Amino acid sequence: MKHWIRRSFKTRIFFTVLLVSLLPLIICDVIMLPILIAHSEQKLAQESAQQMRLIQTALTDVMDSLNRSLRELSRDKTVFTMFSENSADDSALYALLFQAATNTGNYAGIGLYDDQGICRYAINGTNLGSVLPTDWGVLYAAGQSAEPVYADGSGDTVFYAAICVRDEEQAIAGYVAFSLDDNGIDRLFSAVNNTPTDILLLNARWESLYHTRSSQGDTVAAALRQQLLNGEKLTGTGGEFAYLVEKEQTSGFFIVVQNPKILTDTIVRAFYLISILMGVLCLLLCFWGAWLLSRHLSRPIQELSHAMGEVERGRYEVRLRENREDELGLLSKGFNRMTREYLLNLKRSVQRQKELNDTRLRMMQAQLNPHFLYNTLDSMKWLGAANDMPQFAEMATDLAFILRSSITGSNLIPLQKELELIEHYINIQSIRFEDRFTCEIDIAERYQSCLVPKLVLQPLVENAILHGVAGQDDGYIKISAHEEANALIVSVSDNGCGMPEEVLEQLNSPDKRILGEHLGLHNVDSIIKLYFGASYGITADSGLGRDTRVSVRLPVIRKEETDAQDFDR
Repeated sequence: MKHWIRRSFKTRIFFTVLLVSLLPLIICDVIMLPILIAHSEQKLAQESAQQMRLIQTALTDVMDSLNRSLRELSRDKTVFTMFSENSADDSALYALLFQAATNTGNYAGIGLYDDQGICRYAINGTNLGSVLPTDWGVLYAAGQSAEPVYADGSGDTVFYAAICVRDEEQAIAGYVAFSLDDNGIDRLFSAVNNTPTDILLLNARWESLYHTRSSQGDTVAAALRQQLLNGEKLTGTGGEFAYLVEKEQTSGFFIVVQNPKILTDTIVRAFYLISILMGVLCLLLCFWGAWLLSRHLSRPIQELSHAMGEVERGRYEVRLRENREDELGLLSKGFNRMTREYLLNLKRSVQRQKELNDTRLRMMQAQLNPHFLYNTLDSMKWLGAANDMPQFAEMATDLAFILRSSITGSNLIPLQKELELIEHYINIQSIRFEDRFTCEIDIAERYQSCLVPKLVLQPLVENAILHGVAGQDDGYIKISAHEEANALIVSVSDNGCGMPEEVLEQLNSPDKRILGEHLGLHNVDSIIKLYFGASYGITADSGLGRDTRVSVRLPVIRKEETDAQDFDR
């Protein structure tokens, strides 16, 4: 078993990864637990906020209704007459009170109290003849203000809302008071809350006025008040609930929404403790496994990395020690074999490419000459036989210049010398076609020092003559050059019969080997791409029955730049 494991690098990796795979499990637990807690808290906060909006809206609506009803009753003539004259139409007065109760949702009891605090009229549970003190509490506060006031209740009453009624001399004639007890608030909140949410109503001193769980009201309020004073997060008692607090602006009371936590503090602490213990254990195991793995693998991997760096720097003679029997040993042997083969192939490839380039250049440049030389010699033969003309000597001179230039010198020549070759070629063709065309060379001086492949323009001019202006009496050919996007564009245009669409597409296609009779253009394009790359070459613009322009795209290279880079194959 031990020998089998030592011979198998894959087996070592398998057992190590099996051990280390426990680490992602622990990390997952450590990450997922806070996410779970945060998600539960976020969901609970959203639910509490939604419930708070409903409860706050319902309570505010009731408070606003109480305020309106208090103001209306305090200004009503029937109520004023009852207080000022000690007599009133009972039916009319009770009708007012029932209407006010309806307007406030029948949640509150209503009482009319005289200046001594004795209840003279009452509905909805307020006791007739009951007494409220006038020297403290809600009636005292109402006597100090012209607006409705709110105060804590007593007994079953949660809170009072009251307003003072004054006579013509602004003396206190009596009071109008609303009282909400536990049953009224239960009915109010149950209309908007049908969840396990508990609701607390606290006064401005954070003392309990109402709690859906009456037995816990004072205890929870005391705990929240103490946490508020200490600047702590509101957790109540035991940390089992989440709290959301909002102030009701009309009364100044505080609404507290209490929701049970999905994950209590005790459960969260237990989860964290278990996760930490498992995490520590798994980390220890993973560190141990990583140490074993690094001890077995670091040395051969470092040697391989160093050897690969040497190969990247061009040292293909580097070799690794072949002293292992496992997969790393096989990898070392394969690396040594690869570098040996690569070195041999590199040498063979360089030699073959050099030979191939030299052969292709010789073949393609040789193909540039025979076609027009044949036509020239044929013209010279028939002209010499039919006429005793001095053009014969001129054609021979121009032809000799072209032949001498094509077989001597560098393969890259200045554009100025290329244009001299073209001029000699134009002279020959002008004699042949009896001056039925003219050729204009319009190239700025700054471009004439640029280097171009030898005889790169001759096939373009030949194509313009033979396929463009040969059948015309006023043919015109123009050779021009301009610079575009750091490239030299040399164009040969003519006013001939144009070019068929299929030939134009072939000239502008990446593959120009199908040009047929336009073999010279294919050779020119191949030479340019061989020298300078696929982004350079020939393009054409023409149409049947209109002018033709064939352009050569070359890099802008001047003679001084060839000192740093050799383009002459």
